[in-house]
Amino acid sequence: MGSTTSPLQTPYTSPNTPTGTALSLSLSHRIVLAPMTRMRASNTTAAINPSAATYYAERTTPGSLLISEGTIVSARGKGFPCTPGIWTSTQARAWKPITDAVHAKGGTFFMQLWHVGRVSVPSVIGGARPFSSTSAHLPGSHVLFGGGAGVEAYVDSHAMTTDDIRDVVAQFAHAAKLAVEVAGFDGVEIHGANGYLLDSFVHDNINTRTDGYGGSLANRLRFPLEVVDAVIGAVGARRTAIRLAPYHVLQETGDSNRIATFSAFAAELERRGLAYVHIVEPRYDQGSGEGAFSGDIKRDGTSQAQEGGDGKVNGEKTGSIWPFRRILKNTTVIGAGGYDAASAAKAIEEGRIDLAAFGRYFTSNPDLPERLFRSLPLTKYHRPTFYTPGEEGYLGWARWSETSE
Repeated sequence: MGSTTSPLQTPYTSPNTPTGTALSLSLSHRIVLAPMTRMRASNTTAAINPSAATYYAERTTPGSLLISEGTIVSARGKGFPCTPGIWTSTQARAWKPITDAVHAKGGTFFMQLWHVGRVSVPSVIGGARPFSSTSAHLPGSHVLFGGGAGVEAYVDSHAMTTDDIRDVVAQFAHAAKLAVEVAGFDGVEIHGANGYLLDSFVHDNINTRTDGYGGSLANRLRFPLEVVDAVIGAVGARRTAIRLAPYHVLQETGDSNRIATFSAFAAELERRGLAYVHIVEPRYDQGSGEGAFSGDIKRDGTSQAQEGGDGKVNGEKTGSIWPFRRILKNTTVIGAGGYDAASAAKAIEEGRIDLAAFGRYFTSNPDLPERLFRSLPLTKYHRPTFYTPGEEGYLGWARWSETSE
């Protein structure tokens, strides 16, 4: 009997590549390394740790796509200790050996650009108040992670002025140019999810502004789209991507109509011809016990309830990324959030996504694609070492070929 090839193993090429431009994605399989914060960079200079060259290269297969850990675009964009930066040439050059190592193994590498906004506290950003769409702060305390650092109470945010917005737009564009032209990345993924800065402008329950960056849906999308357009201007549309989490329930992201808001967002992105749009599945954001903040998640259930009793809008299930996939007809869609080999293959086969991002199990299985293709057992990840310094839990995970005869 012949074996059946999983959809995860099929090659992928970006659709509708404009004439005369390079392909943004030409991949040998559909498994993507998801962006995962590891908190091993310098806490003073924000330079990436040299051991990241080994870490990322070990997870590279020929023709694969990798997305880096979130990399902050300015000092005020920092939310957690020991996270890397990309606002200086020195920081960018520190990334070059890492991108070289990935390219030597035949991988395509995108950097995730990150500004956490109000998901920060003064001790992390030099005593300043964190940026946000408005001055309201998050409830409770911020987890600082690593080395028994404990927690720090959230404070009132600084409601960004139009000058602040203009500055941050420029910071994203500058970071994108450094990532591509100095660090050697193939493109950048803008972090537009999880209640971080850009996302805080999108949700109508957070953004209470009355100027050109608040109120109407178009105004709430203005700042994120200005960032997208600035990054396109810096590195090109086919080197620009974005991550969204329409159903996210942390950091008070509770838009009154998630489907309408993110459908409008998706329509704007579809027109721009990006490298890809990365969307988190609702079953992860609203149903998972995983995640750094899983002990204090308020589940509001709005993905199914808010748009109608039948859980549908215009005939589409709302607890799904299908409403956005239907709009992103000519844009590569990466799905993320709780996949296993079977569920990822099904999502690709039915057309809900083009590529499947894996995170936690990639930390402990550097050869994850091979294991998923061959239905081999997976090594369980080790959560206590996700955000700790040093090589423990970071390097040294065995490949299947090293554990079997």
